Amino acid sequence: MKAKSGLRATGKTRNYRKKTGLPPGTLVYTGSSEIKTTLDLFTFNQSSIARSSPTQVADLASLMPNDGNSWLNCTGLSDTQLIDEIGAHFKIHPLLLEDILNTSAMPKIEDYSDVLYISLKMLRWIETEHTFDTEQVSFVVGKNYLISFQEKPGDVFEPFRERLLNGVSKARNRGSDFLAYILTDKIVDQYFTVLEKIENLIENAELDLIGESPSITARDLMHLKKQLILLRKYIYPLRDEVRKLLRTESGLVDRKTGKYIDDIYDHLQNIIQNLETFRDTISSLMDLYSSTVSNKLNNVMKTLTIVGAIFIPLTFLAGLYGMNFNYMPELQYRWSYPVLLGVMFTIAIGMFIYMKSRKWF
Repeated sequence: MKAKSGLRATGKTRNYRKKTGLPPGTLVYTGSSEIKTTLDLFTFNQSSIARSSPTQVADLASLMPNDGNSWLNCTGLSDTQLIDEIGAHFKIHPLLLEDILNTSAMPKIEDYSDVLYISLKMLRWIETEHTFDTEQVSFVVGKNYLISFQEKPGDVFEPFRERLLNGVSKARNRGSDFLAYILTDKIVDQYFTVLEKIENLIENAELDLIGESPSITARDLMHLKKQLILLRKYIYPLRDEVRKLLRTESGLVDRKTGKYIDDIYDHLQNIIQNLETFRDTISSLMDLYSSTVSNKLNNVMKTLTIVGAIFIPLTFLAGLYGMNFNYMPELQYRWSYPVLLGVMFTIAIGMFIYMKSRKWF
């Protein structure tokens, strides 16, 4: 197949080109998931909770109380007009809304004084493909409210939703900053699940390589390496942003919540240490794979060399007596043919014994 010249742009790159030439703050969704935008609202306090699905942003004013906390979950980011209306209702900075719709951005945490913006990647493991899918999740933490933005339906928050509705979650008694911590912690916990899956694949690859007939290929090892690179790409910036948040005093983060955020930082540190270990393991496996391939090639070449070394003198004798001359001394001798065969057989056996004694094979 003839290779095409030039480099082909990825889907994310093509979508990001939509922003080219537009003024700052212009809302352009750079993702590829065209999911209808829906809203899911939780309003709660220590004694009560209510769940609703508003269809218009104008309904939020009557649904969100002033004496409790609210969690508005926005699923699907393709409806930029609705996102713009949410931003206008909560007086969110246009640049912050632009970051929400830029799904290729790296994780970050920014304090806008009136709101705290948190952006990170949520991972889903795909068992059939031995890989994970990424989705950007953004949180806007304000006073007494939290807004979460997701690209697609389905997340790791469902068990928390059930606890929240059943009144067994601590979030019912805490502020929106603690709610943001819980949701972030759920996403970080999912990193451990993905990391465990990759660890199992690495262990299987290691056992396969040290077996008698390895079936793993260089493509499989490169796939594992790319998985670790992607995890590193998403987790390192988040670790740095969480550390920056811990060092910066934000009016939207309670001191009690700060201790919980420190626990997230410890989790991220643990994940990064495991990533470094797995990366070293993958490098060792790639070296082992190269050595295995080289050993196989060496064994093949050794076998061919031994066969060639044995048959070279035999070929010489066969070629010598295959020449068509009239006056060859041995042609008239009755036992020439069996003697020649005996000599050739003796040479072959002798060379075999000699090579065996020198431990060449």
